[in-house]
Amino acid sequence: MPYNETFDIVAFRSRSHALKFCQILNQEGCAARIISTPKEIALGCGLSARFEPYVTPRAIEIYKRFNLPIIGFYHIERMGSITNIKRIHHESTF
Repeated sequence: MPYNETFDIVAFRSRSHALKFCQILNQEGCAARIISTPKEIALGCGLSARFEPYVTPRAIEIYKRFNLPIIGFYHIERMGSITNIKRIHHESTF
């Protein structure tokens, strides 16, 4: 049976911003961790904050407060060797 997972990320332009935002998310009660940005995105510093999709609306709200430079928010679905990535438009409201 193939390995399946679904999660969201926010990709950053700077490693320090990625680390800072992940720390802020955790302080705000949103479980997040640093991961390597998926190669399919291939932009920025190579680090992203990863979190569960239900955290995304809160993560966008926090991002708008701190306004750190980002590449974008993305929804990732991995099904075996297939990875689907969809950009999340963070200007919209949830």
